[in-house]
Amino acid sequence: MLDDLPLDQPLPFRDHAGQEVLDLNALLVPHPICTFYMRVAGHGLCSRGVFDGDLLVIDRSVEPEPGFLVVVAHQGVFLLRPLLVERGQCLLAPLRHGEEPIPVALEDADSSPLFGVAVHSHPYRGPLLLRAPP
Repeated sequence: MLDDLPLDQPLPFRDHAGQEVLDLNALLVPHPICTFYMRVAGHGLCSRGVFDGDLLVIDRSVEPEPGFLVVVAHQGVFLLRPLLVERGQCLLAPLRHGEEPIPVALEDADSSPLFGVAVHSHPYRGPLLLRAPP
């Protein structure tokens, strides 16, 4: 249905009876029981398309992979950072020049500081890179 949108002209109203309906809940929240929302505070991830005040969709059922933006509990606050893996160790990528990566233990599910993986951000302001390009 989205592939048929004429983006170079206004979209007239059409009756879509019998056609597939766009369900934003199914699209943005495939695992409702594992999904949470968080508001971003800060400007450190603008280069990844995540801005101060954005609303993030966090999915706790997604397995974190290198490059994913993850939410981790660290020293009493939640941090949103790209996940790095170097020599088998999980690290939160620094956001500013001169900062060191933050080591995190994600292996033990019972004591892991991982809260979830950012899967969407709103409002959309440009290329959203919740996962780093290869």
